[in-house]
Amino acid sequence: MFRSIFFHFLFFFLITLTACKSGKHISIKFHDEYVVQNDTVFSSSRIGGLSSIDYDPKSDQYYIVCDDARHPRFYKASIEINNNKIEDIRFTAPIKVQNPEEKTLDLEALRLSDNNTLVFTSEGSVKNNSNPAIFTTELNGTFIDAFKLPGNLLATGSNAPRHNAVFEGLTPDIHNKGFWASMELPLQKDGEEPSFLHQGAPARITFFDKKSKTPSFQFTYPLDKLARDPKGKFGVNGITGLVQITTDLFIILERGYVSGYGTQGNTVKLYVADKKNATNTLHQTSLSDAPYSSASKKLLFDFESVRAKLTNNIVDNIEGITIGPTLPNGNPSLILIADNNFNPSDIQINQFILMELIIKK
Repeated sequence: MFRSIFFHFLFFFLITLTACKSGKHISIKFHDEYVVQNDTVFSSSRIGGLSSIDYDPKSDQYYIVCDDARHPRFYKASIEINNNKIEDIRFTAPIKVQNPEEKTLDLEALRLSDNNTLVFTSEGSVKNNSNPAIFTTELNGTFIDAFKLPGNLLATGSNAPRHNAVFEGLTPDIHNKGFWASMELPLQKDGEEPSFLHQGAPARITFFDKKSKTPSFQFTYPLDKLARDPKGKFGVNGITGLVQITTDLFIILERGYVSGYGTQGNTVKLYVADKKNATNTLHQTSLSDAPYSSASKKLLFDFESVRAKLTNNIVDNIEGITIGPTLPNGNPSLILIADNNFNPSDIQINQFILMELIIKK
């Protein structure tokens, strides 16, 4: 299964790499939004909390994670796209995820891997000393094995992650050697969280080797500051998804939220990040006590530009991203999804977004 996915990706990546070297421009175009009704029940399972999505071109199926820690699961789904519009979304099977090694499974990302297996990330529960995890399962959700995490990503480490701010993003390496996992926010001693006045907070992105199940490289990505000054006590901006597009380039999904603005409190942007000159910070216990260079970043798309085209002008809590099927004009699509946190529809929605990657002079 992974081989077909890899070559599906590789075709686009080689075009992208050529475009970058020839000075052509890469951009993203919004096409459509589709909303699945909140609290839709499928096989006794509420549809909500959709945090990650991955596309299998071989079967034309999607795999979607639900971050319900009480009942960790994922869905298979089909998405019908015609004339650059999402016509229908059908959920075909909820599947329970098992990991007997971890006390808490707060699933945030999944990707298809070799030999009909899946790779998941879990944030665990840092405040309860339950470690985050990256692990593999069969397609039926049965646990296989886990990746070894560096000490600074463990809940009990000297520089532990912030609670509910661990592994939000996961993407396969384009060379089929492993996976890149992104932290939503900086580790506790790495620096401040983004605020209305503070930007550049360093979020770590770590490469995990598929064969050894160990980390071998890590770089940092500078987060934006909050787009607005929170009217309440809560504000956040972090990485919620990523896709690798060349050896050094990644599409990064940044999602921010500030309290006090109701359904208009979210900001979502897509960036291109370049790690070519970034420091390997894997063995730096804290980023505050030694110099390092972060990846560079360039804005690709700001969802504020299409807010008026979205249901009730809501840019929702977009957390998942995948390269989808090829569009009629030959360009690859991007499919993004939002996590409604199981809220009522007047607060958040199950939002699916269809976009297009464009390469031109």
